[in-house]
Amino acid sequence: MPFLRRARRALSLVWLTAIAAGLVMLAASPLSAQEGGDQTVDVIEVEGIIDPTNADYLRGRLAHSQDDGVHAVVIRLDTPGGLDVSMRAMIQEMLDAEVPTIVWIAPRGARAASAGTFITYAANLAYMSGGTALGAATPVNLGGGETDDTLARKATNDAAAYIEELAILRDRDPEFARAAVEDAESIGATEAVERGVVNGQASTLSELLQVIDGETVTLGDGSSATLETWDDAAGTATVRFRFQEMNVLQRLLHLVTNPEIAYLLLLFGTFGIIFELYNPGIGLAGILGGVCLLLGFYALSVLPTNWAGVFLIVLSVIFFIVDLQVAGLGIWTAGGVVALVAGGLLLFSGAPDALSLSPWAIVVAVVVTLVFFISVMTAALRVRLRRPITGEDALVGTVGEAKTDIAPEGTVMTKGTLWRARTMETGIAAGSKVEIKATEGLVLLVEPLHENVHANGEQDAH
Repeated sequence: MPFLRRARRALSLVWLTAIAAGLVMLAASPLSAQEGGDQTVDVIEVEGIIDPTNADYLRGRLAHSQDDGVHAVVIRLDTPGGLDVSMRAMIQEMLDAEVPTIVWIAPRGARAASAGTFITYAANLAYMSGGTALGAATPVNLGGGETDDTLARKATNDAAAYIEELAILRDRDPEFARAAVEDAESIGATEAVERGVVNGQASTLSELLQVIDGETVTLGDGSSATLETWDDAAGTATVRFRFQEMNVLQRLLHLVTNPEIAYLLLLFGTFGIIFELYNPGIGLAGILGGVCLLLGFYALSVLPTNWAGVFLIVLSVIFFIVDLQVAGLGIWTAGGVVALVAGGLLLFSGAPDALSLSPWAIVVAVVVTLVFFISVMTAALRVRLRRPITGEDALVGTVGEAKTDIAPEGTVMTKGTLWRARTMETGIAAGSKVEIKATEGLVLLVEPLHENVHANGEQDAH
């Protein structure tokens, strides 16, 4: 029992530490550049998978920028792609914007692949930092599994027509746009400028302000706007930057769409629920496990999930549980390891490399799973199977307090632990003292404690 209590505390500490670390990272504010001038240019950073969270964030920030009457909006883009529906929602907001929108693919080494290519074409102006790439926009089946050839062709034709129309609207190279969709063509910054896919190169925000100065763009309402962002005589900017940020909830939801994090959340959430089911009382592990599962399934709904992989992961956990019950680390454990590895390999199979699961995540999952079932769950199972004995640790005959109304079931606190309880009486009010008469598995059978009766059953003298 002491080991199990230490294990419970350790698990809770690990989960709380992970959550606290995540919140600290989410709350951290990015560095902001300072420029001169009275006009404001908003910088909206769009990174990672294009998902509903990113779409809501961009749409909300664009609306905020328009309300504030900023001079222009710079969308710093670095994405491997994402959901078509989220991409189209972002593009619609950009096309309707009454403020100039500039996509800047940065920093060095960044890319605007797949959905990012469409977003780049939708901007009034587009620039790339040195060492960046654009393209590979062939539609991908984000539901996992095989796609019918006819459906795939329809999706490709629809995407090609869409991006070609954006190219014509923004006066950019339509040939590359169609090739990016139909042939998954991709190009670097230098070639993109030469072919008229983007308006130019800029490796820093200051360089970007210099190259966009004097450009005239057409806004969503049909009016024109000329950008005035740089004073050539003074060699300084005439605008200041304002960095927009996701709120904590948006950062959390966007963070969990990382394939490795989604995979581990699915496992850790399952572990928390299993530990709670095998452990007496109601604890933090079950609550955090439920939260991890909810976040994990949200991520799976966004990522290119192959649900056969999810089934194999669930099957692996079942194998581990069976081995705990019947043999203890034998053929079922081996089967669980195989199913877990196969599930990880299949989970995001068929997705682009950027959305696939890293081998190290599978290795970590296997190691953590073995440690969890070999040490923690083995101790939890021993405690669950241990029958009540007479003496100091027995529950039968002890006195507890009803934490909820027991009618006929509720919860009771005894010896510092919260238990499920049931009574054969008409009902026991919350706050009443109760006596434990028997146990049925993890459920206590209780009766109200009468004031004139001691726990040893002797009558008070009157």
